[in-house]
Amino acid sequence: MDLLEIFKDSDDLIQHPSGAVIIMEGQEGNHMYVVMEGEVAISLKGRIIARASRGDIVGEMALINADIRSATVTAESDCTLAVIDQASFQSLLRHVPDFSIHVMNVLADRLKLAYEMIDE
Repeated sequence: MDLLEIFKDSDDLIQHPSGAVIIMEGQEGNHMYVVMEGEVAISLKGRIIARASRGDIVGEMALINADIRSATVTAESDCTLAVIDQASFQSLLRHVPDFSIHVMNVLADRLKLAYEMIDE
């Protein structure tokens, strides 16, 4: 799924410099993001479990279960992110079936990485 194409004309873009914390584990969250430019690190309890770059999503878990953030996301380079709020997320789930499948695949991959981290 080409999220870069879907969000290329978004009016809701934010910039983060390298080193900035975008999402903090344990805080409440009501947005997810598409990485439009740059790279971010996803960490649990201070340990990097994944990286996301152009076209990847981060922060989706908080929109799915309306809970606290399960991971920290930090910019590893200067980043541009498209912001997706709860209403836009729900609309994408309803009207873009490939988006639902994409989100499920991302969640499954990250859950697998988290379990591998537990086993170490």
